Amino acid sequence: MAAPLNLGARMLHFLCQDLGVDLTGSHLVVAYSAGLDSTVLLHLLTHLAPRLGAHVIAAHAHHGLRPEAEAEAQAAMALCRQLGIPCQVGHLALQGDMTTPGVEDQARHARYAWLERVRQDTNSDWIVTAHHADDLTEDILLRLVRGAGWPALGGMPARDDRRHLLRPLLPFSKATLHYYAHHYGLPWCEDPSNAMMSTRRNRLRHQVLPLLAAENPRLEERCLDLWRLARLDAAFWEKHLRPWQLTRFFPNAELRHMDPALRLRVFKAALESLGPGQVRAPAILRLHELWQAQCFPRCIQFPGNKFALLRHDGVLLGRTYRLTPLEVASLEGRD
Repeated sequence: MAAPLNLGARMLHFLCQDLGVDLTGSHLVVAYSAGLDSTVLLHLLTHLAPRLGAHVIAAHAHHGLRPEAEAEAQAAMALCRQLGIPCQVGHLALQGDMTTPGVEDQARHARYAWLERVRQDTNSDWIVTAHHADDLTEDILLRLVRGAGWPALGGMPARDDRRHLLRPLLPFSKATLHYYAHHYGLPWCEDPSNAMMSTRRNRLRHQVLPLLAAENPRLEERCLDLWRLARLDAAFWEKHLRPWQLTRFFPNAELRHMDPALRLRVFKAALESLGPGQVRAPAILRLHELWQAQCFPRCIQFPGNKFALLRHDGVLLGRTYRLTPLEVASLEGRD
């Protein structure tokens, strides 16, 4: 395992060479949970900041969903005082506890919305999170289970300009972070909810991934290879799909001249440009199949109140309020 003193240099190399990000003079909001991963990230950035001329603040989201939440907030503030950096604690208004259905997604959305407010209030450049290679492997499996298409199947981005988000530890394993924390004697809090089998992520982490790792001990490396290929493909398609992203009507004559691979991606890019709401593989394949069979009028709904209306002359995309079953039947020409 690489010496822990090299982790900062390796992280900066990844940021510069792979993500094209120079942190010199940057203002950074570190999403700090007080767990192992974010503690290592905060320690790394705090010690690199003077050399980079960067400014670091910690942002701790207090979800209030677990009995340990208050103790974790106190631990976060204590380490920040020790490191000499400011720490903002946000008390998020969430209902229920960790056993409440859907609470994990609710907490994530609330956390990122609050982190963005902190970024704007502090005039910072980036929100920095501590996702690492183990998280990436889990994310790829989760996307596979949800039915993600390519290149989204390659996992979470390490740089998201739209959300002002960086994940600089993505190539590094949990074991590497653990080694770093022990070397520097860093304190951290263990989240007992990570052992709860009620969430899909934890079931994959504790039951599925060990089986896959037994088949291939270098599973994380192979997932990183997949991630790098996906990023290259995503960059290629983003560049070549730009002319169609704001298109809302595709005439049949134009669609017939497209290769099926291009046609699928054109539909997906245009739907995604309409706003939030994931466009997953099964729905986009269904749209393509219906267009090929010239089934019209037909209406397919997508998350985020988006729709694709197949007409005799082409495909119309749009966003509206959620259609009632009666309205969908009317658009599809059914009684």
